[in-house]
Amino acid sequence: MILKIALLIIVLIIIYLFFFKVSRGENSPRKTNRPKIEGETMVECPVCGTFVSNKDAIIKDGQFFCSKECAKL
Repeated sequence: MILKIALLIIVLIIIYLFFFKVSRGENSPRKTNRPKIEGETMVECPVCGTFVSNKDAIIKDGQFFCSKECAKL
C-alpha cells in the first residue's frame, strides 16, 4: 500500500514538473533569442548642442545638425 502511494506521489511530481516548469521556462526573462529592441541613436548638434535622432538630423560635411539654420543651408 505504501509503495502505491509513493508511486502516485512520484507520478504527480513528474506531471507537475512537466506542465508547470516547462511553461515557466518559455516566459523566462533570461531567454537569449529574444528580439532586440532597436533604439534610435541620438547625435548632438555641434552648433547649438541639441540632441536629435540621427534619422532626423541633417548631415553636412560629415556632421549631424538639428536644423537647416544650424547647418547654414
